[in-house]
Amino acid sequence: MSAPTLQGVFRVVVENVLNRWTALRLAVEHGMGGPLGLNTAIELIDYVTSYCTENKNVDAIDLREVLEEIMDQEFETICEDDSIHEVSGILIKYLRMLKEGKMEEVRAGIDQMVPCEMWIVSGSKIKYQRMDDSSESDDDADDQEEMEVEPAVSQNKSAEVNPSTCGSSTKFVEENADPGWTQVRGRRRR
Repeated sequence: MSAPTLQGVFRVVVENVLNRWTALRLAVEHGMGGPLGLNTAIELIDYVTSYCTENKNVDAIDLREVLEEIMDQEFETICEDDSIHEVSGILIKYLRMLKEGKMEEVRAGIDQMVPCEMWIVSGSKIKYQRMDDSSESDDDADDQEEMEVEPAVSQNKSAEVNPSTCGSSTKFVEENADPGWTQVRGRRRR
């Protein structure tokens, strides 16, 4: 199979697999790729296609590392659900089948995939969901208060910081996580 033909057919495989990847879609919908997240996803299809077809010995581990890096750098997303492992395994399986000349098996595999919306296309309308940055539950919403963080007294000891509002049910403990960084944790009093 010639390189342009391999690249063209493999691009169809990559499109079908990445359009079904929930982690990528959620990252784009939640704006993790910025306002041009959809364009980045389109570029991801082109990049993965080129990476896999232009390099001679690409395996699932190589592709997984590339996808992890792209998701982290471009979409500020770390997938802890092993979906990157699954996606890279599927793509490499189809790439090997294509290199072995099993074009009909690849087409049959694509046809057997669960139908999905092909959302990674130019001009597609993505429904962006607003991220809620508050990590408070409804019970804590009434207890909101401003907090000032001061540098820790000693690097090895943790200092107790009392909230500025009397009668609060939250106790804050300040700890030095790393030199130069101060970590503040909230704890509920019982």
